[in-house]
Amino acid sequence: MDDNHSHNSLYGKAPLYQLFVSLLIVLGAGILLFIVFLVAGIFIFDADLGVLENPSVAVGEKDIAFLRYILISQQISFFIVPAIIILNKLKPGHQTDLVDMKMPQINEVVLVIVLAFCIFPITSFTGELNSTMHLPDWLSGVNQWIIEKEDNADRLLDTIMTPDTFWVMILNVLMIAVLPAIGEELIFRGVFQKILSNLFRSGHVAIWVTAFLFSAIHFQFFGFVPRFILGLVFGYLFFWSGTLWLPVISHFVNNAVPVIGAFIYGWDKNTPSDITLWKQMIVLPLPVLISIVILLYFRNKSKKDAELSMNQSQLLNS
Repeated sequence: MDDNHSHNSLYGKAPLYQLFVSLLIVLGAGILLFIVFLVAGIFIFDADLGVLENPSVAVGEKDIAFLRYILISQQISFFIVPAIIILNKLKPGHQTDLVDMKMPQINEVVLVIVLAFCIFPITSFTGELNSTMHLPDWLSGVNQWIIEKEDNADRLLDTIMTPDTFWVMILNVLMIAVLPAIGEELIFRGVFQKILSNLFRSGHVAIWVTAFLFSAIHFQFFGFVPRFILGLVFGYLFFWSGTLWLPVISHFVNNAVPVIGAFIYGWDKNTPSDITLWKQMIVLPLPVLISIVILLYFRNKSKKDAELSMNQSQLLNS
């Protein structure tokens, strides 16, 4: 049994091989599982697939429930299940738990929550700048395709982000905040960032490449820059803390706050589009400064922990 596990394991294999197999698992298992969910959902909800292309036609409760079901299915199929499979294949055969899931200290959790709130004005400002960018004229067809896809994503959000009750809001938090925070951090930071770190022999290069992939996979050109910044923050939190819980918490807060805000204030009032760029620039230095200070805290703590571990190792060997 141990031989079979060793044969099927990715532990100790070349990073390029680990990356290739991991991508196969994400695509293979993800597509297969999602098809199963999709077929089941069509029968369960008696759904019309047209609502996936144009969510604004979802007028009935069943249509809206089907859209939520599809979003949950995507997270389970392409992120959570593949991540669990890959992470189990990456660990040594004698190891039973995931070393990257150690519990953080309370003060670290508080700092990450503060950091998440400081990131909001930064991503809002960069998002406004990003929305003004356009592809060259010779790529006008691609530009139009991107606009149509992002309009479709906006209509999807408009459809599902109008909870009538507290329990629907809780379902939205689960769907938009909990599952993506867990699934996307497991697959991007827990799997690909670690593999790329070994492949490039540089944690920093791995963080930037993973952040690029994290943003690109959402297929939202006009939101690429703020999502890329989020990917960098999540990546460095994991790199310096050694635990996936901190980027998971930061990711959760980033996604959950707009959902809760939509329930309290209404989705239309929750979008700060009326705030001009120059007004955002005035308040931007403070959250940027606080964010840098918090990230430097984790970097310095990582260095101290590394030095302490090295000193203890030298004492044991002396």
